[in-house]
Amino acid sequence: MNLELKNKLKYLALLNAIIEPEWEYRYYSYNSKWGDAEEMASLRDGCGGEWFVWFYNESIAFKCTSPVDGLVDNFQTLKDKVPRDYSIFLNEPAFSMDMGSCIWFLNNDCWQKLGNSISDLPNPETIQKMKAKDFCEFVDEIYEQEINCDLVAKIFDGKFEIEMASKINPNIDLTCLKEELLEIGLST
Repeated sequence: MNLELKNKLKYLALLNAIIEPEWEYRYYSYNSKWGDAEEMASLRDGCGGEWFVWFYNESIAFKCTSPVDGLVDNFQTLKDKVPRDYSIFLNEPAFSMDMGSCIWFLNNDCWQKLGNSISDLPNPETIQKMKAKDFCEFVDEIYEQEINCDLVAKIFDGKFEIEMASKINPNIDLTCLKEELLEIGLST
């Protein structure tokens, strides 16, 4: 699950970087060099919804703030139920750990879910099931653009080549995109 989820999140960040070169207008981001042996994916919807997926060796955790799905009244009670192995995650200031809707953590390849159910934003389970068609619909709805779903499918299959970026967005600056690839942890 670890590698499959990581790759899907990296491909979503890559596709979002191609479609929207300005970082502040993106939904999906990925930082493969978040910390010593740490990687981090994030989503921001521009309406107060956000989440973070944290990877550390074999540990994976997810923290979501979804105003639509509701915030937990006393978020600390959720944090207190998470094993100590996740203390780096729980104490990360960038993850806004003072409030949220839920925390998930992986235990024996099964998600332990604390807090509210999330239906307004994609979560790790729905992301793993996401198909190219789903992403193309997202782009059409959010960015009001049509993109080639066959190219998206190839990227989801790990077959990205830099020329594909120009086919998806003819105005993309490939030099900047190559720098983004390094942060995401992908190569061409």
